[in-house]
Amino acid sequence: MNRILTFYLLRQLAGAFLFATGAVTFVVLFTQSFRLLSLVIENSSTMLVFFHLMGLSALTFLPLIMPLGVGVAVVFTYHRLAVDSELTVMRAAGIDPWRLTRPALMMAAAAVILGYALTLWMTPAANRALVELQYKIRDSYAVFLSHPGSFNDLSDGVTFYANKRGANGALQGILIEDTRNPDDPVTTMAATGQVSDEGGQPHLIIFNGRRQELDRATGKLSELSFDQYVLDLDALRAPPGGRIPDTREMTIRQLLHPPAAYLRVRGPIDHFTGELNARIATPLLSLSYALMGLAAILAGAFNRRGMGGRILVAAIAIVVTQALFMTASSMAARSTMWTPLLYAVAVLPAPAGFALANAEWIGSLRLLPFARRRPA
Repeated sequence: MNRILTFYLLRQLAGAFLFATGAVTFVVLFTQSFRLLSLVIENSSTMLVFFHLMGLSALTFLPLIMPLGVGVAVVFTYHRLAVDSELTVMRAAGIDPWRLTRPALMMAAAAVILGYALTLWMTPAANRALVELQYKIRDSYAVFLSHPGSFNDLSDGVTFYANKRGANGALQGILIEDTRNPDDPVTTMAATGQVSDEGGQPHLIIFNGRRQELDRATGKLSELSFDQYVLDLDALRAPPGGRIPDTREMTIRQLLHPPAAYLRVRGPIDHFTGELNARIATPLLSLSYALMGLAAILAGAFNRRGMGGRILVAAIAIVVTQALFMTASSMAARSTMWTPLLYAVAVLPAPAGFALANAEWIGSLRLLPFARRRPA
């Protein structure tokens, strides 16, 4: 009977958890979709890229959504069991509070394990992939080719302009200004041009133009006329530098041993340890929220008028805990002295919720002599 009851409660909890997590994820993605869709449209990308961005974005904030989904699932499931008198029947059958809370704790433990897989590995990788994809979209050559009549910066010091697009996608009225060397600027003008891809290397073939180079030291202007000229577009780009990733993108090893360049750009070591401790503490919220929900429903006697007040208290407690956790996480990133507060906010609600939800069972073990056993 214990296995049947556990399986029954787990199935109810899992369904509610998936629905609650999916609903919150959909709401958050909906708020993010406008920004991502604007990025895709402005840079002439495809809908496949848009959905790729959405999937990566979901992984970045899923560790914070999962504990909320656990709390909502526990409150909803056990409240429905109480309203349908199923909890009353279970208690009358001699099932103690510990066996009632065990399925919720099992689901919370599974959420904690999944949360660690996200915070320690999947979410940082998703953050890195998301930032790299955004850079790739912005740096796509299709961006400036699809915006004739406007000036586009290929890199710092290189500006591209095309007056309009002609037949077969050819560009007309091309101007390329290269001021990467301020003492020797180069201006290239051409009547028409066409982009070709040879061996994965993009080239711009321009026709009937002039290339002017000014030597500022002597004031001499050199000019070259040509019928056809091939420009390597990758050569016009600034060489890819070593971008310092944000702490949310870093691996555990990088957070534990950040290079000196990271410290110069991202600040003191506390910033890295704060991010690491936040990743460790975040999954523990699933256990705390589950026990807070159990305490709200199972503690005290059942009220036939409804349990709206208890649900409201549980919701307020979860929201306040979440706000305190985010505040403590921000403070721990500035100074390690706030790290104990971060773990206290994440962990302390768990034993308090467990004691309230299982006061009757604990009292029967004579661990809490003041806890009275509720008659069936």
